Amino acid sequence: VQWYVRDTLSKAITTDENLVKASQERLREVQVIPDEKLTPRQLAHVKLARRIATYFRYPDIAGVYAAIIPPASDRVRTAGMYSRTTQEVYIASDQLESGRNSIDTVIHEIAHHTSGAEDLEEGHSRAMTYVSARVVELTAARTFDEELKEIEW
Repeated sequence: VQWYVRDTLSKAITTDENLVKASQERLREVQVIPDEKLTPRQLAHVKLARRIATYFRYPDIAGVYAAIIPPASDRVRTAGMYSRTTQEVYIASDQLESGRNSIDTVIHEIAHHTSGAEDLEEGHSRAMTYVSARVVELTAARTFDEELKEIEW
C-alpha cells in the first residue's frame, strides 16, 4: 500500500494500537466495591475467589475485589480484569451473582497473573488449563468446603 493511502486509512479506520490505548484508558476507571456494599451472595462468591487466589503465588496476587469495570470497548463487556501494575484481580459485580461465573472469572484472571500473557495467547490458554485443573484438585481435596457452603450456582 502506498504511503498516502496508508496514512489516509489510519485516519479513517481505528488502528489496533489506538484500540488498545482506548481500551486501557477505559479500564483505568475501574471502581472497587467495598465488601460492605455487596449482597450476601456476592460477598460469598468474592470470598471464594479470594481463597482460590491464595493458591497461585507467582508472586502473590495483591487482592481480589468486586468492582464496577467499564467495558473494554463499545461491543465488549468486561467480566474481570487483572492489573499487572498492582497485581490485583477485579471481578465485575454482575459476575459475582453466580458461583460458576465468579470461579470462571477468577480462573481467567489468575491465568493472566501466572502467565503474563494476554487473551488468546498460547501462554494464557495453557495457564487457564493449569489453574482450572489445580482448582479441581483443591476442590476434590475439600480445600474450599467452608466457602462452598455459601455458594449459589
